[in-house]
Amino acid sequence: MTVLIVGFTVVILLMVVVVTDISKVFLVRRGLDATADGAVLAAANGLAAVYAQPGAGSNAAIDPEQARQLTAEYLDDVAAGNRFDNLDWAVDVEGTTVTVRLTTTATLPFRPPGFPGTADIASEAAAVVPIR
Repeated sequence: MTVLIVGFTVVILLMVVVVTDISKVFLVRRGLDATADGAVLAAANGLAAVYAQPGAGSNAAIDPEQARQLTAEYLDDVAAGNRFDNLDWAVDVEGTTVTVRLTTTATLPFRPPGFPGTADIASEAAAVVPIR
């Protein structure tokens, strides 16, 4: 009977460890998704204001450097570097679409034997820049 109780206790403790680690990754991913959404919207809205061209018959070429600058300003404003460990970001401009990709590393609360103590998490968001 003692072996059975010890075995079930070990299984329950392992389940608690796994659920806690997965919850941590989920919460970091959710925050990263929200930050990526905010960053791409800040870039798209800023670029839309810059490239508003009343009466122009064609779309203007979007400056990727300006998109990067607007994204960097947003990430600084929300202190994303303080909220996420090893935050890395990239901005891609294709046509009138701006895409922001964020990556970070989450330190897991528990480290079961044989498992890594961190998880790499990535999030990507895209927005279309309306050019008038």
